Amino acid sequence: MTLHAAVKVRRGAFLLDAQVRVGDGEVVAVLGPNGAGKSTLLAALAGLVPLDDGLVMLDDAVLEDSVRHIRVAAARRPIGTVFQDGRLFPHLTALENVAFGLRARGSRRGEARAEARAWLDRVGAADVAATRPGALSGGQAQRVALARAMAIKPRLLLLDEPLSAVDAGTRAALRREIARQLRDAGGPRLLVTHDAVDAMALADRLTILENGRIVQEGTPEDVRRRPRSRFAAELVGVNLFRGRARAGVIELEGGGELVAAEAPAGYVFSVVHPHAVALHRQQPEGTPRNAWRSRVESVELAGDRARVQIGGPVPLVAEVTVAAVDELRLTEGGDVWATVKATEVSVYDA
Repeated sequence: MTLHAAVKVRRGAFLLDAQVRVGDGEVVAVLGPNGAGKSTLLAALAGLVPLDDGLVMLDDAVLEDSVRHIRVAAARRPIGTVFQDGRLFPHLTALENVAFGLRARGSRRGEARAEARAWLDRVGAADVAATRPGALSGGQAQRVALARAMAIKPRLLLLDEPLSAVDAGTRAALRREIARQLRDAGGPRLLVTHDAVDAMALADRLTILENGRIVQEGTPEDVRRRPRSRFAAELVGVNLFRGRARAGVIELEGGGELVAAEAPAGYVFSVVHPHAVALHRQQPEGTPRNAWRSRVESVELAGDRARVQIGGPVPLVAEVTVAAVDELRLTEGGDVWATVKATEVSVYDA
């Protein structure tokens, strides 16, 4: 079972224009900033938003074709959807919510309830079977929503920010549960998220969507090693620059220069990991290939590490220990020297 879709949807001045292909048994995560078109893409695939142009196919079954004027209604598409807010029926118990789709597809009441109970047990929500959505926690509601989507044995499973409404204490456990269910489910599975941890933990392949268009696709390791947009770089936590390389010197588009140990001539991306940025109170001795007098713009503490945003000729994020923050007296607005070894600059074609 393979999903192939070419989706064009206009909403005012915004145009979503994306092609998506998800193989049988594959989990693809769609990531992007707010307003990129992620949820619109899922709504179009689910049949909740009509295409202005394009095609949606599951193997040889055409769900929508703007040229041939084919459009299968959302209720008749073999698709299970988990929305970020659950969208459970408030007047039904958790058990009745899960049984609803089975009943709509012809199952007898007793069979549907038995199957629904089994699914609630599979996702760890059997204890809330008699509870209505208003009394469920965020994690419980998402488990019920997942069971409802999976119970109908969909040929395509769509998940729209399934962990966004879940508190931090529940998130890791529910992520593990979703990962287990995705491994067991057949067919293509498409996940929309803005969270890098969720995407890296759940997906086989990442699709980066920005301003309605796909700017990068690849495995999590591909995107981690070679991001191709600022959003992708922030997602994986690295500094990304674009510029023109000549004899190992990269003239950056935003101004300033980087020296790399190896750089092909022409337009390139260059990546500097925050761990590779060294900070100094005074101008460092010797002749480091990359050294800039800069200003501290912010300091964010996370456990025993700190991410320091540096402004100057080449804006950077550095990651240092909390002890180094105290030792170097790193405070917002303070002066600092930043250095990067040429061998720590990773370069690839733009």
